[in-house]
Amino acid sequence: MKNRMCKTNCYKKCCAFLAALLMLAVLALPGMAAAPLVRDEMGLFDADTYNELEQSAEAASSGHDCDVYFLVVNDIGDANQRDFAKNYYVNNGLGSGEGKSGILFLLAVGSRKYVTITYGGVTAFTDSRIEQMEDDIVPKLSDGDWAGAARTYIEMADYTLDYYAEHGEPIDVDNDLGAEGLLFVIGIPAAIAAGVCLVFYHQMKTAKEKTEADDYMPGLKLRVKRDVYTHTTQTRVYDPPKEEKSSGGGSSTDSDGFGGSSGGSF
Repeated sequence: MKNRMCKTNCYKKCCAFLAALLMLAVLALPGMAAAPLVRDEMGLFDADTYNELEQSAEAASSGHDCDVYFLVVNDIGDANQRDFAKNYYVNNGLGSGEGKSGILFLLAVGSRKYVTITYGGVTAFTDSRIEQMEDDIVPKLSDGDWAGAARTYIEMADYTLDYYAEHGEPIDVDNDLGAEGLLFVIGIPAAIAAGVCLVFYHQMKTAKEKTEADDYMPGLKLRVKRDVYTHTTQTRVYDPPKEEKSSGGGSSTDSDGFGGSSGGSF
């Protein structure tokens, strides 16, 4: 009886030991547990908001070999926001694939600073596009709409990566309108102009064509009608050729291989 109990205890201990070894082996494998893309280090978002943002960031990153990060910290002191974000990116081993490709938006709530950085040869996010993104994000930060700012960033990053994958070129200074922009810039003004012309057209239906000069100037009598050629006047205006200007587009990177903006305060 004692021998049977000893064997049972030994069997349980062996199973527990093997289970512990298996767990350690799983934890040691790189990439088994994906690192979070929304990194809220000050507990700014509640659980539901965090899960929503994390799922959106994962969807935006999927299939593009570029991770989309949103980092929230409280206070970075006197540190430069760009340097802080770069150091965080490197020290935490962020990025997708061998090139560690990714884009990260840093929100320092207590310091009221922000910055966007890219790494790993990411060309989808041009300097112009990042400026557009920050122009839409920063007003929400100023209003304290932290979740709205995060949603805007992730949505715009998602659209930027999809556009690059579909068209083979990034959104830049020479093509930043897109279908929605063309609708507002061309479609709506054209519709308004057409409506105005239609109103004038209907108003002109009551007008009758006048064929005689007396219809416009009653009582005018011309005794002599004669056309005499006098001279021709010719005016020449010099129109110098216009110089072509550089579009100033593309993506710029620093000596550490990081692109993005210099950031600012909100």
